[in-house]
Amino acid sequence: MEGRPCMSKTRRWTMFNAVGVVGLLVQLGCVAILRDVLGFHYLAATAVATELTILHNFCWHVHWTWADRPTTGFGLVSKFVRFNLTNGAVSLVCNTVLTAALVEVGRLHYLAANLISVTMCSVVNFVLSDVFVFACDLLVVSLAPIAVVHAADLRPDAVLAFDRYAHLTEARMDEERNGSRSFLWMDGLPDAQRREVGARVRRGEIVVSRMDTRAPEGPIQFRNAICHHWVGTAFVAGAGLDRVIGLMQSYDRYQDVYRPAVRRSTTLSRDGEHFKVSLQLFMKKIVSVILNTESDVSYLPVTAGRMQVRSFSTRIAEVRDAGTPDEREKPVGRDSGFLWRFNNYCALEEHEDGTVVQCESVSLSRDIPTGLGWLIKPFVNGVPRESLEFTLGAMQRALTQPQRGSSGDD
Repeated sequence: MEGRPCMSKTRRWTMFNAVGVVGLLVQLGCVAILRDVLGFHYLAATAVATELTILHNFCWHVHWTWADRPTTGFGLVSKFVRFNLTNGAVSLVCNTVLTAALVEVGRLHYLAANLISVTMCSVVNFVLSDVFVFACDLLVVSLAPIAVVHAADLRPDAVLAFDRYAHLTEARMDEERNGSRSFLWMDGLPDAQRREVGARVRRGEIVVSRMDTRAPEGPIQFRNAICHHWVGTAFVAGAGLDRVIGLMQSYDRYQDVYRPAVRRSTTLSRDGEHFKVSLQLFMKKIVSVILNTESDVSYLPVTAGRMQVRSFSTRIAEVRDAGTPDEREKPVGRDSGFLWRFNNYCALEEHEDGTVVQCESVSLSRDIPTGLGWLIKPFVNGVPRESLEFTLGAMQRALTQPQRGSSGDD
Protein backbone atom coordinates (compact mmCIF):
# COMPACT_ATOMS: atom_id res chain seq x y z
CA MET A 1 0.00 0.00 0.00
CA GLU A 2 1.12 3.59 -0.56
CA GLY A 3 1.88 5.71 2.43
CA ARG A 4 -0.75 7.96 3.90
CA PRO A 5 -0.51 11.70 3.17
CA CYS A 6 2.09 13.41 5.33
CA MET A 7 0.50 14.75 8.52
CA SER A 8 0.66 18.32 9.82
CA LYS A 9 3.77 19.61 11.57
CA THR A 10 1.76 20.45 14.70
CA ARG A 11 0.40 16.95 15.08
CA ARG A 12 3.77 15.40 14.37
CA TRP A 13 5.48 17.73 16.87
CA THR A 14 2.95 16.69 19.51
CA MET A 15 3.54 12.99 18.78
CA PHE A 16 7.30 13.53 18.76
CA ASN A 17 7.17 15.10 22.20
CA ALA A 18 4.88 12.37 23.51
CA VAL A 19 7.48 9.81 22.47
CA GLY A 20 10.12 12.06 23.98
CA VAL A 21 8.33 12.14 27.34
CA VAL A 22 8.15 8.35 27.43
CA GLY A 23 11.76 8.20 26.25
CA LEU A 24 12.73 10.56 29.02
CA LEU A 25 11.20 8.23 31.58
CA VAL A 26 13.04 5.33 29.96
CA GLN A 27 16.32 7.24 30.08
CA LEU A 28 15.93 8.40 33.66
CA GLY A 29 14.96 4.89 34.73
CA CYS A 30 17.94 3.37 32.92
CA VAL A 31 20.31 5.95 34.41
CA ALA A 32 19.00 5.25 37.90
CA ILE A 33 19.32 1.48 37.49
CA LEU A 34 22.77 1.68 35.92
CA ARG A 35 24.03 4.20 38.49
CA ASP A 36 22.38 3.13 41.73
CA VAL A 37 21.88 -0.60 41.17
CA LEU A 38 24.72 -1.64 38.89
CA GLY A 39 27.24 0.93 40.13
CA PHE A 40 28.09 2.62 36.79
CA HIS A 41 29.77 6.02 36.84
CA TYR A 42 27.05 8.60 36.17
CA LEU A 43 28.56 9.61 32.77
CA ALA A 44 28.83 5.99 31.61
CA ALA A 45 25.29 5.39 32.84
CA THR A 46 24.13 8.45 30.89
CA ALA A 47 25.80 7.28 27.68
CA VAL A 48 24.35 3.74 27.85
CA ALA A 49 20.90 4.98 28.84
CA THR A 50 20.91 7.50 26.00
CA GLU A 51 21.61 4.82 23.38
CA LEU A 52 18.86 2.61 24.78
CA THR A 53 16.49 5.57 24.65
CA ILE A 54 17.50 6.29 21.05
CA LEU A 55 16.51 2.74 20.08
CA HIS A 56 13.24 3.04 22.01
CA ASN A 57 12.33 6.38 20.41
CA PHE A 58 13.27 5.23 16.91
CA CYS A 59 10.88 2.27 17.11
CA TRP A 60 8.03 4.54 18.19
CA HIS A 61 8.80 7.13 15.53
CA VAL A 62 8.84 4.49 12.77
CA HIS A 63 5.51 2.98 13.77
CA TRP A 64 3.73 6.08 15.02
CA THR A 65 5.21 9.59 14.62
CA TRP A 66 6.28 9.05 10.98
CA ALA A 67 4.08 6.04 10.21
CA ASP A 68 2.85 7.90 7.10
CA ARG A 69 6.34 7.56 5.67
CA PRO A 70 6.78 3.78 5.77
CA THR A 71 10.08 2.05 5.06
CA THR A 72 11.21 -1.56 5.27
CA GLY A 73 14.36 -3.57 4.74
CA PHE A 74 17.55 -1.68 3.97
CA GLY A 75 15.70 1.63 4.00
CA LEU A 76 14.78 1.04 7.65
CA VAL A 77 18.40 0.27 8.50
CA SER A 78 19.45 3.42 6.66
CA LYS A 79 17.00 5.50 8.69
CA PHE A 80 18.23 4.00 11.94
CA VAL A 81 21.80 4.90 11.00
CA ARG A 82 20.71 8.46 10.18
CA PHE A 83 18.74 8.62 13.41
CA ASN A 84 21.82 7.63 15.38
CA LEU A 85 24.00 10.09 13.48
CA THR A 86 21.59 12.97 14.15
CA ASN A 87 19.33 12.41 17.16
CA GLY A 88 21.82 9.98 18.59
CA ALA A 89 24.80 12.28 18.21
CA VAL A 90 22.90 15.31 19.51
CA SER A 91 21.45 13.38 22.42
CA LEU A 92 24.61 11.47 23.29
CA VAL A 93 27.02 14.38 23.04
CA CYS A 94 24.74 17.09 24.37
CA ASN A 95 23.34 14.95 27.15
CA THR A 96 26.78 13.88 28.27
CA VAL A 97 28.38 17.32 27.97
CA LEU A 98 25.44 19.24 29.42
CA THR A 99 24.94 16.73 32.21
CA ALA A 100 28.61 16.93 33.12
CA ALA A 101 28.52 20.73 33.08
CA LEU A 102 25.32 20.93 35.11
CA VAL A 103 26.56 18.42 37.68
CA GLU A 104 30.17 19.57 37.97
CA VAL A 105 29.66 23.31 37.54
CA GLY A 106 26.03 23.85 38.43
CA ARG A 107 26.06 21.32 41.26
CA LEU A 108 22.72 19.87 40.19
CA HIS A 109 21.57 16.35 40.92
CA TYR A 110 22.40 14.09 37.97
CA LEU A 111 18.70 13.31 37.34
CA ALA A 112 17.81 17.00 37.22
CA ALA A 113 20.78 17.59 34.92
CA ASN A 114 19.50 14.82 32.59
CA LEU A 115 16.03 16.36 32.51
CA ILE A 116 17.34 19.78 31.49
CA SER A 117 19.70 18.47 28.80
CA VAL A 118 17.02 16.26 27.22
CA THR A 119 14.59 19.17 27.03
CA MET A 120 17.16 21.44 25.38
CA CYS A 121 17.88 18.85 22.65
CA SER A 122 14.25 18.10 21.70
CA VAL A 123 13.69 20.92 19.18
CA VAL A 124 16.93 20.24 17.32
CA ASN A 125 16.17 16.52 17.20
CA PHE A 126 12.67 17.06 15.82
CA VAL A 127 13.89 19.24 12.96
CA LEU A 128 16.65 16.77 12.06
CA SER A 129 14.21 13.85 12.18
CA ASP A 130 11.59 15.51 10.00
CA VAL A 131 13.84 16.83 7.21
CA PHE A 132 16.56 14.18 7.19
CA VAL A 133 15.88 10.91 9.01
CA PHE A 134 12.22 10.35 8.11
CA ALA A 135 12.10 12.51 4.97
CA CYS A 136 8.94 11.48 3.09
CA ASP A 137 9.78 8.96 0.37
CA LEU A 138 6.89 10.29 -1.72
CA LEU A 139 8.71 13.60 -2.11
CA VAL A 140 12.08 14.53 -3.51
CA VAL A 141 14.35 14.33 -0.48
CA SER A 142 14.50 17.71 1.18
CA LEU A 143 18.16 17.68 2.13
CA ALA A 144 19.88 21.02 1.94
CA PRO A 145 22.40 19.87 -0.74
CA ILE A 146 19.52 19.12 -3.10
CA ALA A 147 18.90 22.84 -3.41
CA VAL A 148 22.25 23.05 -5.18
CA VAL A 149 21.07 20.60 -7.86
CA HIS A 150 19.49 23.16 -10.15
CA ALA A 151 17.30 22.23 -13.09
CA ALA A 152 19.26 20.68 -15.91
CA ASP A 153 18.34 21.26 -19.54
CA LEU A 154 17.96 18.36 -21.95
CA ARG A 155 19.99 19.60 -24.89
CA PRO A 156 19.20 18.81 -28.55
CA ASP A 157 22.66 17.28 -29.11
CA ALA A 158 22.05 14.84 -26.24
CA VAL A 159 18.71 13.85 -27.78
CA LEU A 160 20.34 13.29 -31.18
CA ALA A 161 23.11 11.19 -29.61
CA PHE A 162 20.56 9.09 -27.72
CA ASP A 163 18.42 8.58 -30.82
CA ARG A 164 21.45 7.42 -32.76
CA TYR A 165 22.50 5.11 -29.94
CA ALA A 166 19.00 3.61 -29.80
CA HIS A 167 18.86 3.24 -33.60
CA LEU A 168 22.14 1.30 -33.67
CA THR A 169 20.99 -0.86 -30.75
CA GLU A 170 17.73 -1.67 -32.54
CA ALA A 171 19.66 -2.50 -35.73
CA ARG A 172 21.47 -5.19 -33.75
CA MET A 173 18.11 -6.44 -32.46
CA ASP A 174 16.81 -6.64 -36.03
CA GLU A 175 19.67 -9.05 -36.76
CA GLU A 176 18.74 -11.06 -33.67
CA ARG A 177 15.16 -11.18 -34.89
CA ASN A 178 15.99 -12.34 -38.42
CA GLY A 179 18.40 -15.01 -37.20
CA SER A 180 21.68 -13.51 -38.43
CA ARG A 181 22.80 -13.03 -34.82
CA SER A 182 22.22 -14.98 -31.58
CA PHE A 183 18.70 -14.22 -30.34
CA LEU A 184 19.70 -13.93 -26.66
CA TRP A 185 22.63 -11.96 -25.27
CA MET A 186 23.98 -14.90 -23.28
CA ASP A 187 24.00 -17.16 -26.37
CA GLY A 188 26.55 -14.85 -28.00
CA LEU A 189 29.04 -15.15 -25.14
CA PRO A 190 32.18 -17.32 -25.30
CA ASP A 191 31.39 -20.96 -24.55
CA ALA A 192 32.65 -21.07 -20.95
CA GLN A 193 30.94 -17.81 -20.02
CA ARG A 194 27.75 -18.83 -21.83
CA ARG A 195 27.55 -22.07 -19.85
CA GLU A 196 28.20 -20.25 -16.59
CA VAL A 197 25.56 -17.57 -17.22
CA GLY A 198 23.08 -20.18 -18.47
CA ALA A 199 23.54 -22.24 -15.30
CA ARG A 200 23.05 -19.20 -13.08
CA VAL A 201 19.89 -18.18 -14.91
CA ARG A 202 18.52 -21.71 -14.64
CA ARG A 203 19.13 -21.63 -10.89
CA GLY A 204 16.80 -18.65 -10.69
CA GLU A 205 19.45 -15.93 -10.54
CA ILE A 206 19.03 -12.63 -12.37
CA VAL A 207 22.19 -11.97 -14.37
CA VAL A 208 22.81 -8.31 -15.23
CA SER A 209 25.61 -6.93 -17.35
CA ARG A 210 26.58 -3.55 -18.77
CA MET A 211 26.21 -3.10 -22.53
CA ASP A 212 27.81 -0.68 -24.97
CA THR A 213 26.61 0.08 -28.47
CA ARG A 214 29.20 1.71 -30.70
CA ALA A 215 29.08 3.49 -34.02
CA PRO A 216 31.42 2.38 -36.85
CA GLU A 217 33.72 5.30 -36.03
CA GLY A 218 33.79 4.58 -32.30
CA PRO A 219 31.87 5.34 -29.08
CA ILE A 220 28.95 7.76 -29.32
CA GLN A 221 29.67 10.92 -27.36
CA PHE A 222 27.10 12.42 -24.96
CA ARG A 223 27.69 16.01 -23.91
CA ASN A 224 26.16 17.10 -20.61
CA ALA A 225 24.37 13.75 -20.35
CA ILE A 226 25.02 10.09 -19.57
CA CYS A 227 23.66 7.08 -21.45
CA HIS A 228 23.05 3.93 -19.40
CA HIS A 229 22.76 0.55 -21.13
CA TRP A 230 22.17 -2.67 -19.19
CA VAL A 231 20.93 -6.14 -20.05
CA GLY A 232 19.33 -8.51 -17.55
CA THR A 233 18.31 -12.13 -17.99
CA ALA A 234 15.99 -14.26 -15.86
CA PHE A 235 14.30 -17.64 -16.20
CA VAL A 236 10.65 -18.02 -15.22
CA ALA A 237 10.16 -21.69 -14.42
CA GLY A 238 6.82 -23.24 -15.34
CA ALA A 239 5.56 -20.22 -17.29
CA GLY A 240 4.97 -20.44 -21.02
CA LEU A 241 5.48 -17.60 -23.47
CA ASP A 242 1.77 -16.70 -23.58
CA ARG A 243 1.64 -16.39 -19.82
CA VAL A 244 4.67 -14.11 -19.69
CA ILE A 245 3.24 -11.92 -22.44
CA GLY A 246 -0.10 -11.86 -20.64
CA LEU A 247 1.56 -10.40 -17.56
CA MET A 248 3.62 -7.92 -19.57
CA GLN A 249 0.49 -6.63 -21.32
CA SER A 250 -1.47 -6.23 -18.07
CA TYR A 251 -0.32 -2.64 -17.71
CA ASP A 252 -3.22 -1.62 -15.48
CA ARG A 253 -1.89 -4.07 -12.87
CA TYR A 254 1.72 -2.87 -12.89
CA GLN A 255 1.07 -0.74 -9.81
CA ASP A 256 0.39 -3.97 -7.91
CA VAL A 257 2.97 -6.26 -9.53
CA TYR A 258 5.86 -3.78 -9.52
CA ARG A 259 5.14 -1.80 -6.36
CA PRO A 260 6.78 0.45 -5.14
CA ALA A 261 8.70 1.15 -8.36
CA VAL A 262 5.39 1.75 -10.16
CA ARG A 263 2.91 3.89 -8.24
CA ARG A 264 0.20 4.25 -10.91
CA SER A 265 -0.32 2.46 -14.22
CA THR A 266 -2.83 2.85 -17.05
CA THR A 267 -3.30 1.46 -20.55
CA LEU A 268 -4.03 4.53 -22.67
CA SER A 269 -4.80 2.64 -25.88
CA ARG A 270 -4.30 -0.65 -27.69
CA ASP A 271 -4.16 -1.40 -31.40
CA GLY A 272 -3.46 -5.10 -31.87
CA GLU A 273 0.00 -5.70 -30.44
CA HIS A 274 0.78 -2.00 -30.07
CA PHE A 275 0.14 -0.26 -26.75
CA LYS A 276 0.31 3.26 -25.38
CA VAL A 277 0.77 3.21 -21.61
CA SER A 278 1.16 5.65 -18.74
CA LEU A 279 3.21 4.81 -15.64
CA GLN A 280 4.12 6.86 -12.60
CA LEU A 281 7.54 5.66 -11.49
CA PHE A 282 9.21 5.93 -8.09
CA MET A 283 13.00 5.73 -7.94
CA LYS A 284 15.22 6.07 -4.91
CA LYS A 285 18.95 6.02 -4.29
CA ILE A 286 19.78 8.61 -1.63
CA VAL A 287 17.65 10.96 -3.72
CA SER A 288 13.99 10.04 -4.32
CA VAL A 289 12.32 10.97 -7.60
CA ILE A 290 8.81 10.45 -8.97
CA LEU A 291 8.20 10.57 -12.72
CA ASN A 292 5.10 10.56 -14.90
CA THR A 293 5.91 8.63 -18.07
CA GLU A 294 4.19 7.68 -21.30
CA SER A 295 5.50 4.99 -23.64
CA ASP A 296 4.78 3.24 -26.93
CA VAL A 297 5.17 -0.53 -26.70
CA SER A 298 5.22 -2.97 -29.62
CA TYR A 299 5.17 -6.78 -29.45
CA LEU A 300 7.03 -8.33 -32.39
CA PRO A 301 6.58 -12.09 -32.99
CA VAL A 302 9.74 -13.89 -34.11
CA THR A 303 8.79 -17.59 -34.08
CA ALA A 304 6.19 -19.67 -32.26
CA GLY A 305 8.41 -19.65 -29.17
CA ARG A 306 10.10 -16.28 -29.48
CA MET A 307 9.00 -12.67 -29.12
CA GLN A 308 10.62 -9.25 -29.03
CA VAL A 309 9.10 -6.34 -27.10
CA ARG A 310 10.22 -2.77 -27.77
CA SER A 311 9.15 0.10 -25.52
CA PHE A 312 10.00 3.76 -26.20
CA SER A 313 9.36 6.63 -23.82
CA THR A 314 7.42 9.43 -25.48
CA ARG A 315 7.11 11.67 -22.44
CA ILE A 316 8.86 11.84 -19.04
CA ALA A 317 7.95 14.54 -16.52
CA GLU A 318 9.36 14.85 -13.02
CA VAL A 319 6.75 15.34 -10.30
CA ARG A 320 6.99 17.88 -7.49
CA ASP A 321 5.23 17.55 -4.15
CA ALA A 322 3.86 14.11 -5.04
CA GLY A 323 1.08 12.82 -2.81
CA THR A 324 0.05 16.32 -1.70
CA PRO A 325 -2.62 18.77 -2.94
CA ASP A 326 0.22 20.77 -4.55
CA GLU A 327 1.40 17.88 -6.75
CA ARG A 328 2.49 19.14 -10.16
CA GLU A 329 4.91 18.39 -12.97
CA LYS A 330 8.13 20.20 -13.72
CA PRO A 331 8.68 21.35 -17.33
CA VAL A 332 9.62 18.37 -19.50
CA GLY A 333 13.36 18.41 -20.18
CA ARG A 334 13.97 21.09 -17.53
CA ASP A 335 14.06 19.23 -14.24
CA SER A 336 16.57 17.40 -12.06
CA GLY A 337 17.57 15.35 -15.09
CA PHE A 338 17.57 11.93 -13.43
CA LEU A 339 15.70 10.34 -16.35
CA TRP A 340 15.15 12.07 -19.70
CA ARG A 341 14.77 9.07 -22.00
CA PHE A 342 13.99 5.43 -21.32
CA ASN A 343 13.79 2.61 -23.85
CA ASN A 344 13.22 -0.96 -22.77
CA TYR A 345 13.76 -3.94 -25.08
CA CYS A 346 12.82 -7.50 -24.16
CA ALA A 347 13.55 -10.83 -25.85
CA LEU A 348 11.43 -13.80 -24.75
CA GLU A 349 12.30 -17.41 -25.53
CA GLU A 350 10.07 -20.31 -24.50
CA HIS A 351 11.51 -23.64 -23.33
CA GLU A 352 9.80 -26.85 -22.27
CA ASP A 353 10.04 -25.97 -18.58
CA GLY A 354 9.67 -22.20 -18.67
CA THR A 355 10.60 -18.98 -20.44
CA VAL A 356 13.82 -16.98 -20.60
CA VAL A 357 13.14 -13.26 -20.20
CA GLN A 358 15.86 -10.88 -21.32
CA CYS A 359 15.41 -7.12 -20.90
CA GLU A 360 17.69 -4.33 -22.07
CA SER A 361 17.28 -0.83 -20.70
CA VAL A 362 18.75 2.16 -22.49
CA SER A 363 18.26 5.43 -20.61
CA LEU A 364 19.50 8.99 -20.64
CA SER A 365 20.19 11.15 -17.59
CA ARG A 366 21.99 14.36 -16.73
CA ASP A 367 25.71 14.42 -16.19
CA ILE A 368 27.13 14.60 -12.66
CA PRO A 369 27.61 18.17 -11.38
CA THR A 370 31.04 19.00 -9.97
CA GLY A 371 31.06 18.61 -6.20
CA LEU A 372 27.82 16.63 -6.05
CA GLY A 373 29.11 13.25 -7.17
CA TRP A 374 28.47 11.80 -3.71
CA LEU A 375 24.79 12.69 -4.07
CA ILE A 376 24.02 12.31 -7.77
CA LYS A 377 26.37 9.54 -8.90
CA PRO A 378 24.76 6.71 -6.89
CA PHE A 379 21.39 7.62 -8.40
CA VAL A 380 22.31 8.01 -12.05
CA ASN A 381 24.66 5.01 -12.04
CA GLY A 382 22.92 2.67 -9.60
CA VAL A 383 19.22 3.08 -10.31
CA PRO A 384 19.20 1.82 -13.96
CA ARG A 385 20.79 -1.48 -12.99
CA GLU A 386 18.81 -1.93 -9.78
CA SER A 387 15.54 -1.09 -11.56
CA LEU A 388 16.25 -3.80 -14.12
CA GLU A 389 16.98 -6.36 -11.40
CA PHE A 390 13.86 -5.36 -9.49
CA THR A 391 11.61 -5.59 -12.56
CA LEU A 392 12.83 -9.06 -13.53
CA GLY A 393 12.61 -10.27 -9.94
CA ALA A 394 9.06 -8.97 -9.56
CA MET A 395 8.09 -10.68 -12.82
CA GLN A 396 9.55 -13.98 -11.61
CA ARG A 397 7.61 -13.76 -8.36
CA ALA A 398 4.37 -12.80 -10.06
CA LEU A 399 4.54 -15.68 -12.53
CA THR A 400 5.64 -18.36 -10.06
CA GLN A 401 3.07 -17.50 -7.37
CA PRO A 402 -0.27 -17.72 -9.20
CA GLN A 403 -2.14 -18.16 -5.91
CA ARG A 404 -1.55 -14.47 -5.27
CA GLY A 405 -3.43 -13.57 -8.41
CA SER A 406 -0.42 -12.02 -10.11
CA SER A 407 -0.05 -14.23 -13.15
CA GLY A 408 -1.05 -12.98 -16.54
CA ASP A 409 -3.66 -15.70 -17.03
CA ASP A 410 -5.51 -15.43 -13.73
